[in-house]
Amino acid sequence: MHAGIAAVVIAAGLLLHLPLLAWGLLVFAIALVLVAELLNTAVETLVDLVSPGDHPLAKQAKDVAAAAVLVAAAGAVTIGLLVAGWALARAAGSSGGML
Repeated sequence: MHAGIAAVVIAAGLLLHLPLLAWGLLVFAIALVLVAELLNTAVETLVDLVSPGDHPLAKQAKDVAAAAVLVAAAGAVTIGLLVAGWALARAAGSSGGML
């Protein structure tokens, strides 16, 4: 799912002719989410290995790892909305700020 969203963001960036700084922000946001997903998978796999049964601490470790993905995704959405808002304002003729 995250890869599909990243593809849509990249396509939109190409259509909006984003400057280098905006691309850097988007690449950072995409990479952050992908790293969080990989770490979440690693934590879940390791927890399953060392604690195959149900244990409250195992559940907590998995929940915290999943929450990290949620926080990264929320940050990426925020960055995406800010960049898109700036790009659309620029396309509409506004001076557009810092990027």
